[in-house]
Amino acid sequence: MLSRWVLSSKMGRILNAMSEKEDRVRFSGYDVSNFKIFIFALAAAISGIGGAMFVLQVGFISPSLVGIVPSIEMVIFAAVGGKRSLLGAVYGTLLVNTGKSLFSETFPQLWLYAMGGLFIVVVMLMPNGLAGVWSDYVKPWFAGARKRLMQPPPVDKTVPAPSTATTPSASASPKTT
Repeated sequence: MLSRWVLSSKMGRILNAMSEKEDRVRFSGYDVSNFKIFIFALAAAISGIGGAMFVLQVGFISPSLVGIVPSIEMVIFAAVGGKRSLLGAVYGTLLVNTGKSLFSETFPQLWLYAMGGLFIVVVMLMPNGLAGVWSDYVKPWFAGARKRLMQPPPVDKTVPAPSTATTPSASASPKTT
């Protein structure tokens, strides 16, 4: 809820602008370094709370859980879910962990390569992740489908033109005397 509040506030709009064009924000008169320090500290606090909850759930923590592989996995979670979506990271985590469990049971030596390939595919083909696919393709499709369903059926307002064809009559036939 705190993250949603930050993103929907004026600071969230400034942070979004900073991710696009940092120089424009700086030239607008904002001190970019203070925003970066604040958001880094906020992310560290949220990560610390998450780590404390993890220890309470699991019972202990070892240094192997904080190695390079879990760090890369977390980056892949965020990339698959979408870098600008709070729920996208959750969906990315669920999807990647499910795939990791299924793939590591079948091919235990290759799951790291599969994770790397997934990361490359997502970065190249879906730069905004699953949240981007939702907002760019699925949501507009649903909006168009709803609009088409809500419109009344078109009424044919064209009136057929009167027939100008003539039938053969006595005046058209040659006269015989």
